[in-house]
Amino acid sequence: MIDALVLAGGIPKEGEPLYPFTRGMSKALLPVVGKPMAQWVLDALGASRSVRRAVVVGLDAGLRYPRELVYVPNHGGMLDNLAAGARKIIELDPTASHLLVISSDIPAV
Repeated sequence: MIDALVLAGGIPKEGEPLYPFTRGMSKALLPVVGKPMAQWVLDALGASRSVRRAVVVGLDAGLRYPRELVYVPNHGGMLDNLAAGARKIIELDPTASHLLVISSDIPAV
């Protein structure tokens, strides 16, 4: 089984198109048909028998996953978040040789 690294650190700034909807909140938490975008992504990962653990970078709580769910704080930019999430996966499983990187931003998926 593989671990999934879910990038959820995008917070629109004032003046950006999504800011009126997020107002300082992560865009991963924007509701789409009744649940946050990131939850849709976790639901899809949870339906896979190949994904073991989900490591969400950029959020700190509030989502559900049927197996182990780990949160890592936002580290700034996308590459910093990617590196922080990969480090966490290696910390949790030093034998991990691969990981699945996925965005919590549904249009990017």
